[in-house]
Amino acid sequence: MKARLSSVVLLPVCVIMSVAGCSVKEDRDRCPCRLLVDFSAVGSGVPHVVDLCVTSADGFLFNDVVDIDGLDGIYAVDVPKGTVRVNVYAGDEGCGADDGSLIIPEGSQCPPVFMFSGEVDAGGEQASCQPVLRKSHCVVGIRLVRDDGELPFSLRIIGSVAGYGVDGLPYQGEFSHVLEIDSSGRGSVRVPRQTDGSLVLEIVEDGDVLRRFALGEMILASGYDWNAPDLADVDIEIDYSKTDVTFAVDDWEAEFSFDITI
Repeated sequence: MKARLSSVVLLPVCVIMSVAGCSVKEDRDRCPCRLLVDFSAVGSGVPHVVDLCVTSADGFLFNDVVDIDGLDGIYAVDVPKGTVRVNVYAGDEGCGADDGSLIIPEGSQCPPVFMFSGEVDAGGEQASCQPVLRKSHCVVGIRLVRDDGELPFSLRIIGSVAGYGVDGLPYQGEFSHVLEIDSSGRGSVRVPRQTDGSLVLEIVEDGDVLRRFALGEMILASGYDWNAPDLADVDIEIDYSKTDVTFAVDDWEAEFSFDITI
């Protein structure tokens, strides 16, 4: 009689256990996937405080600021099953948005950003991702050469890439930044990864554009690779001491002739 009573009591318990949790196939499909983000290979020379964003097509959104040095290499987060996108930014200087994009405010230069963007198959109970952050900014260093040493004008860089979209690819938008040139005629600007040669250098005096140069085309003509995993920096020398203006992009040169009144 005692054995019968135990069987009766255990039956409802077994039913409850079979329904609860993710033990039934249909329920298991609705359970989250444990995503393990392995930061052990993040890359050398990269800031170790990063912005992590995980998104999915069904509207899932997760953001966190992660101090890699405070981790044991692994960061875990529950995500919906399916395909998720992982974006990681370091050095974004606050330009990173909640949706995983990075948009540069007009007038500002690109932040010194290192980034990773990739899709992860999170269809099972557990998935993993090992971000390697790549240098996604190019420092364009400019040296002006002028015989009299005077600089009565400013330089402005404009372009058609204003950062990175949620897919990690160059985001089309207005980019504009005025370079600060020191007394030695040197200045620099950080630009994001480009998709073409649309960067333009403007010589501006008292608000008027005196000259425009196809800087992006010159950079491409020098053999620069905007598709390289880590963007190299570029050094440009501009000699306008005569009626000719000479651009030297690393080992490549281009010369423009016209009457100069500046």
